[in-house]
Amino acid sequence: MTDTKFIDGIDNSFSKKLRQRNIQTPTAIQKIVIPYILDKRGILFRSQTGTGKTFAYLIPVLQNIINSNTRTSGCRALIISPTLELCSQIKNEIDFLLDGLEIDGRPACEKLSPQLISGSGNIDRQIEGIRKNKPAVISANMGRLSQLLRMKKIKLDNVEYLIFDEADRIIAEEYSGEAEELLKNISPDAVKIGCSATLPQKIRLSLSALLGTEIILESDEQEILRDSILHWALWAEDRDKINTLRSFLSAARPKKALVFSDRAASIEEIVSKLNHHKYNSAGLYSGMDKNKRKNALRDFRSGKTPILAASDLAARGLDIENITHIITMSVSEDSDVYIHRAGRSARAGKKGVMVSIGNEKELRALRSIEKKLGIVVYPKILYKGRICSPEEFELLE
Repeated sequence: MTDTKFIDGIDNSFSKKLRQRNIQTPTAIQKIVIPYILDKRGILFRSQTGTGKTFAYLIPVLQNIINSNTRTSGCRALIISPTLELCSQIKNEIDFLLDGLEIDGRPACEKLSPQLISGSGNIDRQIEGIRKNKPAVISANMGRLSQLLRMKKIKLDNVEYLIFDEADRIIAEEYSGEAEELLKNISPDAVKIGCSATLPQKIRLSLSALLGTEIILESDEQEILRDSILHWALWAEDRDKINTLRSFLSAARPKKALVFSDRAASIEEIVSKLNHHKYNSAGLYSGMDKNKRKNALRDFRSGKTPILAASDLAARGLDIENITHIITMSVSEDSDVYIHRAGRSARAGKKGVMVSIGNEKELRALRSIEKKLGIVVYPKILYKGRICSPEEFELLE
């Protein structure tokens, strides 16, 4: 079979790597973004979750570094993301793309020494890795990176590419000061890139000012929300929501379900009650012990634990295969929250179901989201172990 390039300008070596994932053609956002980054232009871009944003920036950045005649030491590409899990996921994708490639006759992974820097790791080992390996590519979370900068254990003078993944979270109020401080350590000539599934106007203006870039690219891929995801609504009073969740899980028997809740305490309650009733589940939220977080995510990925209850921040940007159902235990009035939650399903061309369990007020908010996003949310009723439409329920009655 004749080798074909993934997209014009991308080396065949990366095209071959993508074919290992059965990725043959670029998504709409990849077609738009990759040429800009290959041309070393700083940009902001927004695209629906599950549309390949990570590869959209990683592939051209890594290719530019590999093909560059520059042989500076230290960090040349720095990717910042808001959660420990997303940092790790990005590092794994870097390793995948570099595996089997060579630079000057040496393995690319050995030459570029990509490193994960996050609060979940031992800081002394991370410092030693920086000192010994001088990683050219780093995937980091803001908290640990800021700590290393204050300790003067890392230098970012030679950074050529700075990427903010899930950029709207990185410049949120709790991180904004650290983001501004980070930029003081980065060359003004560095290519600066920001991306997210949602970039509201206020966030765009803040990012544009912070990164010094005005190019904003968007891909109209809302058809994923409309065509690849079924949207259902179940009414329940607050006190009955977990029982409604159990009844739904019993009726739907999802292969892999991600349950969203706003508060850590409610996540623990959901997991406790589900496990008590023999539904194998685990929790994921930012205040958890790092080993428990790691184990929960590992078991959910593998399918050993088919139900994961998570907070929005903990699940931000995660790319987990074969999530069939998203279930939210609260309905936010913010449509961007709905987009981020729903986008955990229907990835890589697959189908999914988004289920909102809400009280009367929340379901009114859901109707507003329905109109804003151009989706159709179908009301459902649980009856004798079945998931019914109101019309079917009347016939069964």
